[in-house]
Amino acid sequence: MAIKKKTFSLEDIKGKFSTKTKYKPESFYNCGDAFMEACGLPGPVMGGINMMLGHSNTSKTTAMILAAADAQKKGHLPVFIITEKKWSWEHSVELGLQAEQNENGEWDGHFIFNDSFETIEQATDFMNDILDAQEKGELPYNVAFFFDSIGSIPCQMTFEGKGGSMHNARVLSERIGMGLHSRITKSKKEDYPYYNTLVVIVQPWVELPDSPFGQPSIKPKGGEALYLASSLVFLFGNQKNAGVNHITATKNGRTVSYAVRTKVSILKNHVNGIAFKDGKIIAVPQGYIADTKEALDKYKKQYSSYWGAILSGTGELILDENGEDDSDD
Repeated sequence: MAIKKKTFSLEDIKGKFSTKTKYKPESFYNCGDAFMEACGLPGPVMGGINMMLGHSNTSKTTAMILAAADAQKKGHLPVFIITEKKWSWEHSVELGLQAEQNENGEWDGHFIFNDSFETIEQATDFMNDILDAQEKGELPYNVAFFFDSIGSIPCQMTFEGKGGSMHNARVLSERIGMGLHSRITKSKKEDYPYYNTLVVIVQPWVELPDSPFGQPSIKPKGGEALYLASSLVFLFGNQKNAGVNHITATKNGRTVSYAVRTKVSILKNHVNGIAFKDGKIIAVPQGYIADTKEALDKYKKQYSSYWGAILSGTGELILDENGEDDSDD
């Protein structure tokens, strides 16, 4: 039996099966010129999930707060999900976050702050409630979630002593990798009225090499689902350890670490493909400065009174770089 040929039109087929979704142009939260120079991107991308991965004291929180401060400048609403219980309002304000204490001594401003979570489910339910309020017209803002951090709270089953790492990973995969990921990334569509963004700090663990000649590699706690769902993954410090250099100030025999030289690179970039691997940067209480002698000398001159007041008393203030180098290079 012969097959009857029909008139074929590729355009008709494309019209039947293809979609023509338009997306907003790529936009970022700005972490400063020095950050841009070090890693090649201004900061977290809007409308996506951004992971900040690294060992302790590598300036992950600095980048997160700088991004939140820029969100405020853009008129967006930062929503802080704080589970590590190490938050400092004074430090955040020093970095540029707009917040002030009210008559009751509580910090207030253009943001939502919640640090009451005990489980992953509670934190993700909270995020979904925020997005529900936005969709109902009760929250007419672009929303930027800042989560510090994955790895610091367990899932409900683990919290009750009945689960473990695999259960935590499963809940993160279901709640963020599939659920929240879809709700956040759909805000990149041109016809969606708002931007929604997630910036999440993730605690690391180190995977040992398979052979004596291999290199250890850093991995995010909670499994691979969040890594796979992320548009950008920023690495702070080295793979094996922090790899930072402490820069100190000394006055009247008292010494304080006033800056940290660290690395910032991009492990994953599904935005524009740029992935600088060799960027170094200096983190100070006011943000980031470039890792150059000129930038460091300018900072010393500009903030010598600031550090002199912290160390107090009279006497010469000496700023030096005789700190410990934790590099694994």
